[in-house]
Amino acid sequence: MRERGLAPVALWQIWSLPEGCTFQPLERGGYNNFLYRLYHEGRPLPFVLRAYGNHANPRYIQHELRILAHLAHQALPFALPIPVPTRRGEAYALVDDGQAVWLLVLLPFIGGANPDPSNSAQAEGAAHALALLHRALATLEPYGIPLPQPYLELGRVHPLVPEPLKAMQQLLPLATAEDVAYVNAILLRIEQARARIRRLPHQIIHGDFIPGNVLVEDARVSGVLDFENAAFNPRALDLAIAIDAWCWDAIGSGAEWERVRALCRGYARAQTLHADEVELLPVLILLRNAHVLMHLIGRFLANATPYVDIEQWIVGLRRVDAWLALHGRQLVTLLHQEMRTASPAPDKPVGADR
Repeated sequence: MRERGLAPVALWQIWSLPEGCTFQPLERGGYNNFLYRLYHEGRPLPFVLRAYGNHANPRYIQHELRILAHLAHQALPFALPIPVPTRRGEAYALVDDGQAVWLLVLLPFIGGANPDPSNSAQAEGAAHALALLHRALATLEPYGIPLPQPYLELGRVHPLVPEPLKAMQQLLPLATAEDVAYVNAILLRIEQARARIRRLPHQIIHGDFIPGNVLVEDARVSGVLDFENAAFNPRALDLAIAIDAWCWDAIGSGAEWERVRALCRGYARAQTLHADEVELLPVLILLRNAHVLMHLIGRFLANATPYVDIEQWIVGLRRVDAWLALHGRQLVTLLHQEMRTASPAPDKPVGADR
């Protein structure tokens, strides 16, 4: 990722914006991208500029644009980052700011703040929004869209990490032998579940449903952001990601269970999961963690992220794995109960993997 941000450019020449408008970094920036709020004569404009910091290749966002174009017609009760067309009618612009070429997308400003993971009402609302999003995405035919690789293809997460079982060895001597053996054991457990995971209902999912990609106003979800990782994956993976992301800081304290219940309760209000999806939720949580770890290792090998990011993620992985060893069955039982007691709209599974 580029360390510096976007230099001043004449955005009004690209989009129908007031001449002389400026932009300032938003506090909620992404890990791979930059976000800016637009201003004119000191007053905020209802737009956000997204500058892709890890590439300037339109091919990498075509899937995202097609998915958002489909969702724009689904009457969802929350806003989405639907691109504002340029003066030429395009969804994005390639701009040279004098130091680099950037891929820019202009988005409507969506009000709200990221949810507080400890707020159960916000967690329930977010999971309910996820279920509604799943129902809308299930109507999108995935074939013909050049989607990112599925989560299960860990050898394709980053080009510098083609063999996951050798990934940690590339980090020696920074990584300890214990960490190498531990991560490889996790990868082997995921591999052993591969056939069962591939048989789960699949569809296009959000792929990164974390608090940082959700906006709320009180308990109401006002927007869902960042569809860059949307791909054809097990449907239940999004809920696994949400549980992991909402609960990791409270794992082992006992406070995580109210968050888990809120997420399960909210999701079950609008969508059901099959029994086999629920049973595999613990291994899907591990898959999410392994996928992020492969990405971090690749970024480290590309000199794009410090080794401490990998160290911290492995520490978190150990905590989550230990918690699942103790409470994974309790998690599955709780979700089974929510699926049985809720009365969501009829389930429309998309089918098995391609």
